[in-house]
Amino acid sequence: MNIEMLRQPDAFAALFAARHIQQAEFRLHYRAASAEWQQVGAAPSRCWLGLVIPKKFCKAAVRRNLIKRVMRQALRELRLPEAAQLQAPVLMLRLTRKLPADFRSARSPALLAYVQQAVNALLQAWIERTVIVTGRSSA
Repeated sequence: MNIEMLRQPDAFAALFAARHIQQAEFRLHYRAASAEWQQVGAAPSRCWLGLVIPKKFCKAAVRRNLIKRVMRQALRELRLPEAAQLQAPVLMLRLTRKLPADFRSARSPALLAYVQQAVNALLQAWIERTVIVTGRSSA
């Protein structure tokens, strides 16, 4: 999926009021892109992404970067079901509370696995809620 990063404060403000899914410490806000966004040369596999990782909940820059990297990679590797219809999505991943204190190192493999599991669960729940699969036979 081709990822464009959100940068405008208005876009973030609109997403805070949008629907969301909570998984552990992470919340995924989502909505379909407006018509004006889609006219700007939008390919069908385009996605806008915003990341909100407050220092108040995650002090180490290494951890914040790890979370951002995992989300971008998960979106790039996202495989939608066959015959799926999806409007260009606007997503915002938000850290809502501190990560567990179990992870001593900001670069630990356990932390990476924890974040990957949470992000993948969020994306899977988002797909289940928003993707329309066409061409199913009712047999």
